[in-house]
Amino acid sequence: MIEPAVEARLVANLCGRDRRARDRALDELFGLVGRPLFQLCLRVTCRPADAEDAVQETFVDVLRGIDGFRADARLTTWLFRVAIRAALRVKSRGARAERVSARAFDDVELDERAAPETGGARDPAAVAAEREGAARVLSAIARLPAAQRTVLGLAALEELPRAQIAEILGVPIGTVDSRLHAARENLREELARGGAGTD
Repeated sequence: MIEPAVEARLVANLCGRDRRARDRALDELFGLVGRPLFQLCLRVTCRPADAEDAVQETFVDVLRGIDGFRADARLTTWLFRVAIRAALRVKSRGARAERVSARAFDDVELDERAAPETGGARDPAAVAAEREGAARVLSAIARLPAAQRTVLGLAALEELPRAQIAEILGVPIGTVDSRLHAARENLREELARGGAGTD
């Protein structure tokens, strides 16, 4: 996701005493990974507002904990770990039995490929159907256990290899594969069932 040389520069600036350099590094980091972090947090929390809160908490946690970052790990690996913890915190704080509705997705797509550029106005019926579909998928994901929501969220980030997912989660690749298989099967069942409720 981020080139190693860019990661090294960002870490140096985030750890440095120059406040302006730190702020620029934080802005650059957000520009590079803000969207994937939001998508991950959305799949863990299953609510756009909670995902936004989790991303904000992630960057606060990054600033607080950057001095403890070990340079032998990838910055993005550490960042995704921080984001998962933030998303789980937000999810547990805001655990409510509120059904995810299509209205919650006015400005949110479930993934980066969901709304390709068409160069013109999109059919409102198609947009409404996409939002309703996204709400239905998130509602089903919300009924999965946290470990399965998390591995689905990481697997949805296209550029993330399974080995890095395993490193982020601190588990063997085989565990990633089995969790992902179980998550996909359970998600398929939830979607087929089409039940209501999020938790």
